Amino acid sequence: MAAKTKAAPSKAPENKTAVMPERKNQNILLLILTISFTATSMLASAQPILVNILVNVLLPTVIMIVCRMVFFEKMKLATLMLLRIAIVFAVFNILNRQFFVTLVLIFLAINILEATFTDIFRYKKYLNGISGLALAASIVFLRGSWIDLTGLTQLGFFAKYMHMYEFHAATAAGTICWIIAYTIWNWVFVTNEFSDSVAKLHVGILASPILGCLVTWNPGFWLAFRAGSLAFGGCMQIAEKDYIEESLHSSKFAAFVAATKKPGMQVAFMVINLALIAVACFVK
Repeated sequence: MAAKTKAAPSKAPENKTAVMPERKNQNILLLILTISFTATSMLASAQPILVNILVNVLLPTVIMIVCRMVFFEKMKLATLMLLRIAIVFAVFNILNRQFFVTLVLIFLAINILEATFTDIFRYKKYLNGISGLALAASIVFLRGSWIDLTGLTQLGFFAKYMHMYEFHAATAAGTICWIIAYTIWNWVFVTNEFSDSVAKLHVGILASPILGCLVTWNPGFWLAFRAGSLAFGGCMQIAEKDYIEESLHSSKFAAFVAATKKPGMQVAFMVINLALIAVACFVK
């Protein structure tokens, strides 16, 4: 008589959903990245030849060749790099300097509209879309100017190619209001477009031009610093996506982002933005 074989107990189905671990010192990492974004954007803005070409032209070129990119990343990095090349021609007076500053404002409007149309047509985020349209329209009220700093001879060779450009509304308070409105609008866009971890990286990217303005005590430099921080931070985001996803993953931050996406918060952001934009455009 054949012996009966005992059937092996069936295993419970495995839970394939892995919980991503959270890095203990991720806020310190974010602080380090923010400081690096701030320093790099300030140096590249003040040195269109010595620093800008290396950081904002050569590095993005390598990133675009080597790394896989989504369409929005490729388009954003390409437009930023185009202006970083144009400023080199402006430094040598091949391109009219005031025309270059006007070109920067035009490209700012284009970049805002790119993100705004993504919000409206892809994500159906109409409230933030209204803020974006208002921001883009408000650029007709902004002005910019080129600043030649080559006279700072005490800086030696470092001053030889030292140039900056600035933008401003009718008043300094208006300029600050516009910067705040842009920061809120862009933050909402980032949380729609990217993961929570990447959104956390953009806290540093958005904070760095504001920190640069605090260091120089001039809100007019925000636009130059913003271009630099977005280009350098964008390279970091594209080249090290997996590292950022793992290193900046935070359940608490994800909950915060989810809270900002609630309808009441979105309405509040839109109302605040429209009020700030109105101050920037119409208060003199």
